[in-house]
Amino acid sequence: MIKSDEDILSCKGFVNAEPPSVHLYKFAGFTKINGKDISLDEKNLLLRGAALRNTEYVIGIVLYTGKITKLSLNQKLPPSKFSTVERRLNKSVILIFCFNMCCVTVLTIGSAIFNSGEADDAYYLQIDTNWIFQAVRDFFSYFALLSFMIPMSLMVTLEVVKVMQGRFMEWDKEMATDPNNVANTGMNVKTTNLNDELALVKYVFSDKTGTLTENVMEFQKTSIDGVCYDRAGEGELEEEARAGNVSVHDFLLNLAICHAAQPEVGDDGEISYQAQSPDEVALCDGAKVNGFVFLQRIGETKVVIKILDEEIEFEVLRLIEFTSDRKRMSVIVRMPDSMGGGIRLFCKGADSMMMKLLDDDEENNDPELKQTTLDDIENFSKEGLRTLVFAYKDLDEDEYQEWENDYGDAGKVVDPNKREKLKAKAEKKLEKGFTLQGSTAIEDKLQPEVPETIHNLLRAGVKVWVITGDKRETAINIGFSCKLLSPSMELLQIKATSCEECGESLQSMVDSFVGIEAQKARGDQQLGLVVDGQSLTWALNEHQKNFLKITELCHSVVCCRVTPLQKANVVKLLKEHTGQVCLSIGDGANDVSMIQEAHIGVGIYGREGTQAARSADYAIRQFRHLRRLMTIHGRYSFLRNANLIQYSIYKNAAAFLVQFWFAFYCGYSATTIYDDWIITLFNIAFTSTPPLFYAIFEKDIDPETIDQYPEVYRRVSTGYLFTYSSLFVWLLNAVWHSIVFIFVGVFLQANEPFYFNGKTTGLRVMGNIVATMAIVTVILRIAIETNHWNILVHCGIWGSISCYFLVLFVESFIPAFFPRQYFMFIIVFQNPTFWFTFVIVLVICLVPDIVVKHFHREFYPEDWMILQEAKKFKGADYVEEELGKRIKEMETQGENVDDNEIELEDRA
Repeated sequence: MIKSDEDILSCKGFVNAEPPSVHLYKFAGFTKINGKDISLDEKNLLLRGAALRNTEYVIGIVLYTGKITKLSLNQKLPPSKFSTVERRLNKSVILIFCFNMCCVTVLTIGSAIFNSGEADDAYYLQIDTNWIFQAVRDFFSYFALLSFMIPMSLMVTLEVVKVMQGRFMEWDKEMATDPNNVANTGMNVKTTNLNDELALVKYVFSDKTGTLTENVMEFQKTSIDGVCYDRAGEGELEEEARAGNVSVHDFLLNLAICHAAQPEVGDDGEISYQAQSPDEVALCDGAKVNGFVFLQRIGETKVVIKILDEEIEFEVLRLIEFTSDRKRMSVIVRMPDSMGGGIRLFCKGADSMMMKLLDDDEENNDPELKQTTLDDIENFSKEGLRTLVFAYKDLDEDEYQEWENDYGDAGKVVDPNKREKLKAKAEKKLEKGFTLQGSTAIEDKLQPEVPETIHNLLRAGVKVWVITGDKRETAINIGFSCKLLSPSMELLQIKATSCEECGESLQSMVDSFVGIEAQKARGDQQLGLVVDGQSLTWALNEHQKNFLKITELCHSVVCCRVTPLQKANVVKLLKEHTGQVCLSIGDGANDVSMIQEAHIGVGIYGREGTQAARSADYAIRQFRHLRRLMTIHGRYSFLRNANLIQYSIYKNAAAFLVQFWFAFYCGYSATTIYDDWIITLFNIAFTSTPPLFYAIFEKDIDPETIDQYPEVYRRVSTGYLFTYSSLFVWLLNAVWHSIVFIFVGVFLQANEPFYFNGKTTGLRVMGNIVATMAIVTVILRIAIETNHWNILVHCGIWGSISCYFLVLFVESFIPAFFPRQYFMFIIVFQNPTFWFTFVIVLVICLVPDIVVKHFHREFYPEDWMILQEAKKFKGADYVEEELGKRIKEMETQGENVDDNEIELEDRA
């Protein structure tokens, strides 16, 4: 044994390890130190970030470094995720660029025609080049002038806005478990470019354990030798054990031995347990409360257990850990002489696996006992409890030694694949012929507000899938507990034993429920679907078409006995074939693939580690926070970003399409109507802050109203706020406004003289008049769209207008720097004709928008408009009447609105 530095220096040996691989939880090798062969596996390998427990130090050898370490080999670029808004924006910019090129082409053709005809007779133009060269020059000149129609600053503004939206999410006290410590208990935003995508979610795929539940296991009940003990978690079994019940005694001994937990003694002397699985902690606590206390683990070879006040030491010969493939765990111990000596194999695992490994001899396992235990397991599952089956097997010395030699030889094989096969073969040879002892039932409580959150999401039109590895009965019970399933729902179940049977079940469901006649016959009755892992494998591969038809009709879906890979495959199938936005949420490493596969991944900081939270786009503390993340923050983000994009495109088009119309008055000479500094500062100073503050603070209705009436999420989730048709309406508005700006400017120039002193005006005066009308109008246009006003929004709008006047004022009185703008502030603003036409322009441009909005609100109101009025004019009869109409419309459209949740009095 190595105990000092001198012992290390005197060691002689080598390590034979497998080549670098990406498998984090697999390792094969062996070492020979001072002539002793030692098998190595994943338990002997420490990865980066490992924490030491129950020991002061470790002595190790570095096997992999740099880029060949397991963590480095597992590092990959995170999946590139783009929101629907971003993709639509990119296409919109391309369309605007094409429109811009069309305008440039038209003006270039006009230049060619003008310079080849009329310009020849206009000697005063002094054109010294031919019309072809002039047309080419004008093409590039107009390309530069009209390029301002493309809002280059939009991308920067949008990124700033998204970062601020992400900060608001992180600062939200409602998204924190401790409102007084938001920094440490709030959510984390990993990807801000998906903020608006949260408003478009149609499918939510959720893990169960640790996501819907707290992942805090409590030992509740047991079934031992056919007898059910409902108060086992309260110490009921200790009385039986002290009374001499051998079955209970041996069962509790299995609980106290068959695990890999480590005991820790607190300052108060109380023993607590640390284990990879919370189930093991619950089982150890269950054994402790019943008088079988796991006290100490001495290395890997001995454990000390206090059995009914007597401390007994057991020699651990071998521990075979639980894996998702094995679905069981075994511990081989040498029993002390006081308990008869000998070697015993204790085992626990899932009932689907353990029942196959029981001894067929009726003397060891009574068929009636098997059936009673299975009935108890089913009853436990219906209560939403997690179940495990416990069994044991006595081994003779020769049998164990023969197996140990085979298992030890398998451990020396360096090839990981071959080693796994040899070890699995040896394990299968030993783990059979068990004697059934009984089963346990562990409760995993739901997190706070899980039923309310799921019900809220369903009312918002989101379909929720729960994907879990639990038994069917447990999954169904959890579905009812969290309001994912309801008693009034027709529950469809797929539990096939073959691919053909799965196909027949799906085809039967399609014939019964798909089609217009079938939907009429069903009426408003909702459908729910429960499918197990094996059936899901066939449904995802051979019967995709029918499976998709059924799931599209289902209000909610529960998948049970599902592997991590199947979770990702389910998300991939729905994502690719429905075209809808999918969100996945989980808390463990087995949920990472599902989280990364979805359009949006949400991780929960759980008790199983932070793998899910680190790989997700958004990390929250509890499942209930998902409701606020989607329906409030997501909805606000989409509303803000959609209007920000469309307004930014509008303001640039409205201001700079004027250059296009002006070309028809300046002989297509590419003369700019605006001052250079006004063009430069248009996006930087004059029109930057109003849309910025709008996109940060805008709210159509307050968060409390959205939380109370999540149906308002439905309309936004269709994406209607930002479509190509809505963008086209904004562009038409821009074209109309640009026409008003230029022709009012032309109209003012039609009657000379302009000044009182008789002097005529020129291009600079006209340009400043048009610029003033354009800048003020486009700024006031966003004021019409604003619902939520605060001090920053006011400063953004009125401050931007003031900034324009200040710049014009400064330019007017520094002729050394701005000679063409000299005295323009006085010339433009002292003329009453300008002010008259300025007001007329505002009326012509903005009053139609105000009238349309009023008409929309008055005769075709949307949900949020009604709720706005319900908030402001609480108790008004007409508001209650309008709400009643809207509720009836939603009910007739089959939008699954709960009558109890939308009573008219509550809505008013």
